[in-house]
Amino acid sequence: MELISQIINDLIDEDKSLNSALLKTKVLASRIQNQELLNWVSNELSGYNSDNLPDYRREIQNELKGSFINGHMKYTNTQIPTDGLDINFEKKLRTTDFSESISSLESLVSKEKSSTLSGAIRAELASIIENNWQSMGNPYLQIISVYKSISKSSVIEIITNVRNKLLDFMLELDGKYGDLTEIKDLKMKKEEISSIVNNTIINGDGNIFNSGKNVKITNSANINKANKEDLVKHLRDIGLNEEDTSEIVEIIDSENPDFKNEKFGVKVNTWIGKMIGKTLDGSWNVGIGAAGTLLAEAIKKYYGM
Repeated sequence: MELISQIINDLIDEDKSLNSALLKTKVLASRIQNQELLNWVSNELSGYNSDNLPDYRREIQNELKGSFINGHMKYTNTQIPTDGLDINFEKKLRTTDFSESISSLESLVSKEKSSTLSGAIRAELASIIENNWQSMGNPYLQIISVYKSISKSSVIEIITNVRNKLLDFMLELDGKYGDLTEIKDLKMKKEEISSIVNNTIINGDGNIFNSGKNVKITNSANINKANKEDLVKHLRDIGLNEEDTSEIVEIIDSENPDFKNEKFGVKVNTWIGKMIGKTLDGSWNVGIGAAGTLLAEAIKKYYGM
């Protein structure tokens, strides 16, 4: 089906906004009348409420930093202690939930030039932290500002997670029903498609299943940075043939990845797309569920990303 192919092409192009694929997915979900998919994609496009936030957006670890005066000394961009605070309050200070839309997260990542993101803590909360700190034996301490500091890669990981989940779903859908050309035919597969949504998006864990023997292969790779022997061994272990393995070995050092934004070069992305295509025609004997994730993680480890 043309719409599914368009979405897959959007997803494997990491230079393209994820918003485009999500909008097309919303059209597809509406046409095939799949409420689970429609709810998920609508939330990713518009943002979540706190009560329906998925796990991959919850409790992302952050540091607590700030500026303060202690006696005659002034400190800036320094870790703020939280020992002695209520455990639930401390957890809220040390973690961040991201309910924003995907387009907002993409904009946040692209606009921020540093490797960290920050968010100010409200004054009344800073006062609680200050009182707690003073009670620990620092009576002359005065907090000027407190903020959460979180790695930009944590936000990129949320976006990547959404991209991978959606790609897993589309590849599974294309693999099972790619020969169908009419929306009405897909609508008749309502229960089967709902099952795919639950397995790849709602409850998807990024694992891969061997389609021939239904054997679970965990998404872990023992690859040391710049070690081609490790990379080759891992790729052969997951079923890639010698020709495909040799191809990535030849091109992987021929271009530089974008370490800052965690993006591969054009040749590597093209190769990954080619391998994903092989899951569809059966020439690579791995289930299509999360093949792209498996390859991307292996290459990231090789690059040391």
